Amino acid sequence: MAEDEEVVFTTSTGPVRVITAASLFDGHDAAINVMRRLIQSSGAEVIHLGHDQSAKAVVDCAIQEDAHAVALTSYQGGHVEYFTYIRELLDEAGCEHVRIFGGGGGTITPPEIRTLHQSGISKIYSPDDGRTMGLMGMIHHLMGLAGEVDLVGEDRMKSLDGPITPDDMAKVGLLLTLSESADEKAFKAAVEACRSSDRDVPVIGFTGTGGAGKSSLLDELMLRIQRDNPGKKVCLLCVDPTRKRTGGALLGDRIRMNSLSNNDLYMRSLASRGSGSEISANLDRAIEVAKAVGFDLIFCETSGIGQGSDAITTVADHSLYVMTAEFGAHTQLEKIEMLDVADVVILNKYEKRGSEDALRAIRKQVRRNRNMFDVADEELPVVASIASQFADGGVDRLWQKVAAMVGFEASEPVDAMGERKGVIPPERIHYLSEIAVHVRDYHAANSEVAEQLRLCQH
Repeated sequence: MAEDEEVVFTTSTGPVRVITAASLFDGHDAAINVMRRLIQSSGAEVIHLGHDQSAKAVVDCAIQEDAHAVALTSYQGGHVEYFTYIRELLDEAGCEHVRIFGGGGGTITPPEIRTLHQSGISKIYSPDDGRTMGLMGMIHHLMGLAGEVDLVGEDRMKSLDGPITPDDMAKVGLLLTLSESADEKAFKAAVEACRSSDRDVPVIGFTGTGGAGKSSLLDELMLRIQRDNPGKKVCLLCVDPTRKRTGGALLGDRIRMNSLSNNDLYMRSLASRGSGSEISANLDRAIEVAKAVGFDLIFCETSGIGQGSDAITTVADHSLYVMTAEFGAHTQLEKIEMLDVADVVILNKYEKRGSEDALRAIRKQVRRNRNMFDVADEELPVVASIASQFADGGVDRLWQKVAAMVGFEASEPVDAMGERKGVIPPERIHYLSEIAVHVRDYHAANSEVAEQLRLCQH
């Protein structure tokens, strides 16, 4: 097979799903970034976690995402213990089917590779493999083995034999896989067999432009839910776009989520899979699963949207629209459909230059759209936030609004005034270039003085 020949792998349940990460205490993410791009180009849905990932984080992700395989790089010591511990945790959770792949260049020696293979690791790729198989050869080998995993095999389907709860992570993951792959009759039968709740669970839709900080903002809300409502079970369904050419997708929302170590939170990444929309074609089925197994609250996050998009309103009870100050001229606001229909509009990254003017413009547009001319600015459904800031008052106010929608408890904001501040103030964003200019000017002045002194000596 030619090194540059494009091969796309699929399974009976759709694209191969692969978790990618760099191991604990490993800050070297260059290799795993190359590998996950190649895996994605081969048609896989890649759930990327980033670097410095613990065994528990990787295993929880693999279970919740119902992945075919885990692909890890390890360029520091402890790889034998790390890989074998992941294998043990997966086996204990009843996920013996998940295959584990890894690589670490020359840091993983041939004897260690043999030990890992004997411990149930599917393949550790060595420098010799790179020379004999080539880069794409290794990727095709990984994808071929991962594609052999049958996520809906007879043994797994037998486990869906009675009511399940959000704590049954592997079974919930299997039901969500069925929501994307099974025919309507088989899906309905599986859901009814596992149903443990008939409650009407609220669904919050999270949508907005790409790069607006939706995942970071959602993570901050999760932290507040855990703080104010301990024990509440929350399901996150996050959609990212599928690439038309290969069918692969980068499901990267987890890399922004720092709150998932809490077992009360369950996250599933979904690809749009040709839906032609910012939501998955089967998102309504996934929501049905989350309601049936007894979650207390469901969040649905879309991929980045355009001005005329509002698909989230078809599946959510309440919708939140996240944007930044970079929307162009103020007339562009008149074209944004979500400013008409969102329950709350969030101007995120409020520390950026121009955000105060943007907030005024958004408030004016919301007033016009909804005929709210007699309402004070503070009472409009518009919130300014800095999701990257600890205990941000804007996020606290957003959480109060969301909590009121769904009947949850919410603490009073720590920063009641919502002071606008960031790590670097807007007026100093070029401080590094200012330092560089001063240093260059200093050296130039010294060189000029030195040259004058040299001429005086002669």
